[in-house]
Amino acid sequence: MTMADATPLSLAERSLRELANAYGSDKGDRINCAHDFVRIYQRILASCREAPLRIAEIGLIHVYTQAEYAGRLDQTGCPSLRMWADYLPKAEVYGLDIADLVALGGGRIHIARGDQGNRADLEAFARSHGPFDIIIDDGSHASHHQQITLATLFPHLAPGGLYVIEDLHFQPSELEVEGISKTRDVLRRMAFPGQLLKLPITQAEYAYLLANVAAVSFFDSLSPKWSAQQAEDALAVIRKRGEHGLLPVQW
Repeated sequence: MTMADATPLSLAERSLRELANAYGSDKGDRINCAHDFVRIYQRILASCREAPLRIAEIGLIHVYTQAEYAGRLDQTGCPSLRMWADYLPKAEVYGLDIADLVALGGGRIHIARGDQGNRADLEAFARSHGPFDIIIDDGSHASHHQQITLATLFPHLAPGGLYVIEDLHFQPSELEVEGISKTRDVLRRMAFPGQLLKLPITQAEYAYLLANVAAVSFFDSLSPKWSAQQAEDALAVIRKRGEHGLLPVQW
């Protein structure tokens, strides 16, 4: 289920990578973990760069950047939100973070404060700014947070929209809840819902996901910090059932 990277980069792909690297996002290939996830986003977004999309991202500033720029985060802004706003010139870009980064918004970038482990915070964010065409979870990476966020926000994704979860290969041990199934395993097993899973969401929420997820595609991280085996299936793109009209069905 992992896509190989055999084709040369297009000019547009290099441009997206340049934006990621320039703004300090580890979605590029130089900063912090350097996952190079932009190669996947390029494939998805190249055909709809001028579309009036609504894109939301959970988790806005890398923990290393927060530590390095403590007290002066205005110097960095929110790297990936700036990248999306530049790459998608007609998009409205929304961000949610547990830290108070609201002052870093402006123009087409809108930032709210909230905890992705708190359904009320997620619902308030979605009801204020959704529905969204694309949702990206780059938050705490804790399995229960990822699954609560998916269950809460997926109903606020437009038909045919895309829900992306990054860094499925890394869940911080200090945040993990013992016994909760890893999100990567949950997504892999959606095609076989009879398998036993321990989830932090309700049966109704899981049933909604099973009924409305059209496809799940996995992609590797290219970070030099992990072996190829460890970084396998590090990012998932989940497509919602229905017709979108702007986003591609395949990439």
